[in-house]
Amino acid sequence: MANIVECEAMMSQDESALHNVRTFKRLYEARWTECVSTHALRNLKEAKWNAPTLLPFTEDVKRMHKYIDEQRIEYQTKLLEAPNKKSWSDLANLTLGEIILFNRRREGEVAKMPLKAFTVRDTASVHPDVEIGLTDLEKKLCRYFKRIEIQGKRQRKVPIILTPNMLSSMEALVENRIQCGVPNENHFLFARPEARTHLRGSDAIRQLARKCGAKHPEALSSTKLRKHVATMSKVLNLRDNEMDDLADFLGHDIRVHRQFYRLPEGTLQLAKISKVLVALERGQMSEFKGRNLDEISIDPNEEMAGDSNLSENEECEMTPDQLLLTAGSRRKRKCTTEVESDSDSQDTTVCPVSKTATKKRPDNKKPVGEDKSPGESQITKGSSKMARRKWSTEEVQAVESNLMDNINSGRVPGKAQCEACIKASSEALMGRSWQAVKFYVKNRIDTLKRLEKN
Repeated sequence: MANIVECEAMMSQDESALHNVRTFKRLYEARWTECVSTHALRNLKEAKWNAPTLLPFTEDVKRMHKYIDEQRIEYQTKLLEAPNKKSWSDLANLTLGEIILFNRRREGEVAKMPLKAFTVRDTASVHPDVEIGLTDLEKKLCRYFKRIEIQGKRQRKVPIILTPNMLSSMEALVENRIQCGVPNENHFLFARPEARTHLRGSDAIRQLARKCGAKHPEALSSTKLRKHVATMSKVLNLRDNEMDDLADFLGHDIRVHRQFYRLPEGTLQLAKISKVLVALERGQMSEFKGRNLDEISIDPNEEMAGDSNLSENEECEMTPDQLLLTAGSRRKRKCTTEVESDSDSQDTTVCPVSKTATKKRPDNKKPVGEDKSPGESQITKGSSKMARRKWSTEEVQAVESNLMDNINSGRVPGKAQCEACIKASSEALMGRSWQAVKFYVKNRIDTLKRLEKN
């Protein structure tokens, strides 16, 4: 606007108006960012902080796919039997929405697909030298699907993968274009009859979402579907090169993929980062040494043991036969119930004694009724006194029958699992607390790790 006023002032030789408009332009360039745009951008970002992130629900996506499969046959039959504008538009909208849904592609990219991109597509089979590096399943997939390339955002080449059903619908559309009133000048595959424009992908997706009976049709849009596939790909734990391939297929840079197309930030912090915070709060970080966030199992409702040194002081004594037995079951991922009957091979655990027993006493004094055996270990200064009690064969079998999967996988059970173990074998584990069961399993895991390293 200022440029227009400046031109008019120059044409009318109005020096006063020209001076004023140039002063305004200098003021605009100097203060606009500080006074307007900075505040506007901050307000836009703050408005998104606590806004809920709505992603498509799996059930709605399945319902839409099922609806498309049901309607495709009907629309193809109508177009082949009686070609007209309505039957052509119905099949075109259905196919357009199906391609967007299956490929998680931007709706504008698919809607603007040129007719030439489909008619001159590459129909050659996979090169024999390339097939050598593929599995049997991957070879079947290469023969089942077809691929075409179209222009995407920022002139980037993006692929479109087509199923046999999509191909049959697109071939029917191409064969009946002229009969249904699509002019030759319209070079779009999904063209409007008697017009030079193309159908809108957003309209096609919106109609399918409404007609298929989705519970949350507002969540079924091309943008949200793209976020959905990128978010759910986090479940697969893809490697970096596989993540690059997925980002390249979606048509954006890997940095954009990681910043905008990933697990929602709130969910990520609640489900992943909170594990680290809880472990730090309880001083249990050393228990999860060498593990990633997905391997950490910690219950926020689990209460800490009465003695914070219980996990450090507790010992798990096993004979070589038991260690080999458990290590073998860990490698094979099998649960075993074989336990040595010899009392010397039984495991022991440490249980905390009552507070009265932990009070300091002179070395030459003992409580009444307490006799110190010659083999009893000496208690160092500053440590709590612990009473050792051997694990019986029945107790070991009870723990292994319920928590052997945890021992094999190296996952320390939580309070709920330990209590469920005690409840399942209440007779055998009557005298054991959930903390004792937990640290028994933990020490079995630690001992197995030491054995494997050696």
